[in-house]
Amino acid sequence: MPRQEINIGTAPTGAGGDTTRSGAVKINAMTAELYARDAQLGTASNANVGTAPGNVMEVGAFGLGKKNNPIASTMNTWTTDFSVILGGTTLYSPVDNGVLMNIGHPSSTYGGQLWMSVFPGTVGTIGFRSGNYADAAFNTIYHTGNTTRGSGGALSAASPIMRIACVTASERRDLQEETFGPAGEWGVVNSEARGVSVERMGVGEYKIAGSLGLALEGWRTQDPCSPDGGRTLGVTESEQSEDGTVIIRLFKQRWTLSDDGEMLPGRGAPMDVPPNSWIDVRLEMPKIETPPPPTFTEE
Repeated sequence: MPRQEINIGTAPTGAGGDTTRSGAVKINAMTAELYARDAQLGTASNANVGTAPGNVMEVGAFGLGKKNNPIASTMNTWTTDFSVILGGTTLYSPVDNGVLMNIGHPSSTYGGQLWMSVFPGTVGTIGFRSGNYADAAFNTIYHTGNTTRGSGGALSAASPIMRIACVTASERRDLQEETFGPAGEWGVVNSEARGVSVERMGVGEYKIAGSLGLALEGWRTQDPCSPDGGRTLGVTESEQSEDGTVIIRLFKQRWTLSDDGEMLPGRGAPMDVPPNSWIDVRLEMPKIETPPPPTFTEE
């Protein structure tokens, strides 16, 4: 703000004049304004702008508020900033290409980091680590994007998931929770299984098309369960064709008394998915062709 001076003039002399106010009196309005500013800002009004202790931070300090953050060549240095991590430059990151929140001190070997992926195909991967940067490994965080809740309420690690149930007749309000969307009259899929559909072929028989087949690793199918305690409501079996088409069959539970007096579980008559449950099917999807890694530049 420009400096302002107010000249209130010289007091008149002579008849009726006030000779005690002779001479020009100037009031520096800027000084008054500075006093008012000091009253509002307190000690910050006299602090330097910078990143040293006692300084007032400006936009961009430690990477805060910047559009393009600094590019880090390695994650194995504890600093205090927000950085961009490129592919092939990290030793412990969950996957290549992400953003990093680093909390620590350059003179120390101990600190903590929060890492999030940004590259297509890995978005949603979040990891953290703490301790000594020389050997601290990342822990992957499970969240609504990489887990699924079974019909009995239990959480499981997930990828492309289909839920088989009659959508219109289902009594479960959570059938289409989170990222699940329609996949035909008898199913819903999460965001990673978009394009997959299911068709009811007959009582208790369902054909899944549009994927590479059942998951190659981990669990594949989960039987329908009761929402009040997870009691199994039926028994599933799966069959896969060379083209990736999957057939899921559901049967009633049948208990047989053995010659030794033991109750043995088995498959009974075919049955459709009960309206208070669903069948979980974990699938394998075609690999997404991703563009080259993004090029990050510093401002």
